[in-house]
Amino acid sequence: MSGNDAKILLIDDDPDVLLAARLILKKHFSDITALTSPDDLQALLKKVQFDVALLDMNYSAGATSGKEGFQVLATIKQISPATRVIMMTAYGDIDLAIKAMKEGALDFIVKPWDNAKLINAMYTAISQAPAPAQHNTSAEEKPPALTQFSHAEVTRIFMFLDIKSSTSIAERLGHVKYFQLLNDFFADIAKPVEQNKGQIYQYVGDEVVVSWSFEEGTDNANCLNCFFDIQKTMHSLSSGYFSKYQVSPSFKAGMHYGRVSTGVVGTLKKEIIYTGDVLNTASRIEGLCNSHSVDLLLSETLIKELPLRPRYIEKEIGKIGLRGKSIDITLYTVVETE
Repeated sequence: MSGNDAKILLIDDDPDVLLAARLILKKHFSDITALTSPDDLQALLKKVQFDVALLDMNYSAGATSGKEGFQVLATIKQISPATRVIMMTAYGDIDLAIKAMKEGALDFIVKPWDNAKLINAMYTAISQAPAPAQHNTSAEEKPPALTQFSHAEVTRIFMFLDIKSSTSIAERLGHVKYFQLLNDFFADIAKPVEQNKGQIYQYVGDEVVVSWSFEEGTDNANCLNCFFDIQKTMHSLSSGYFSKYQVSPSFKAGMHYGRVSTGVVGTLKKEIIYTGDVLNTASRIEGLCNSHSVDLLLSETLIKELPLRPRYIEKEIGKIGLRGKSIDITLYTVVETE
């Protein structure tokens, strides 16, 4: 399908945004429908098969939760599953856009957008649109590869949390029992992560990576609260773990924050990823916990952003050289005052 053949749907409550998008896209796409509200969307979708929909996350005055955007996305996926959806979001709503992609959106564009990235995202979406039902695809034909997704830079806090002595525990339990222990551990820490506004970014073996937006992670020191709430949760469940596995898992963690890139990668399997030196640094900080006989290490840059008192007291470990880093980094550990 060429760009001129594609049917494009734009939905945003801001007429200026719709006008700007139409002015950019009309040079490439001739069939563009713009709505300032999703109120009539269901009836429209039953009449017109759109190839790509470009959606805002919020439509009511003062709305910031993204709930309306998720509802619109769900409506499109239900009535017109072949329509590819791209979310439009402000920088502060990138977490919502990433969640929307897990719900079925193909990509997201950050407002104010880069014109080239917007056009590229639209063409990429068109190239991935399913073939019409009447078309018979031969075994030799393959869908076009995803060439380039839009991406954004965001400020994130990362915590790398790792079970201590995992190798010896796995050897003692065997792989089946150890897998069950990991499953229980990941399930049990989910609640304190969620209560402290964290997001499970990924599981890597016996390690879990938790992430926060800068605002939510620093608010009331949520990222620190998360670590200590997990400690309390696991302590309260220790007898149950001993009964089932003859061990109660303990853990260590490293935290750091900074600017990272985020977007979608992959062809056969698509995945939202974060990339950047921040993640490497956080991982290496966690790896130093045993060397300094502590369960938690944080970078100085993160410590300076957190409201510690009255619940926490920081203790400087010192300037430490990290593998692969040319500049030493000052690390701290933190303890609760009560």
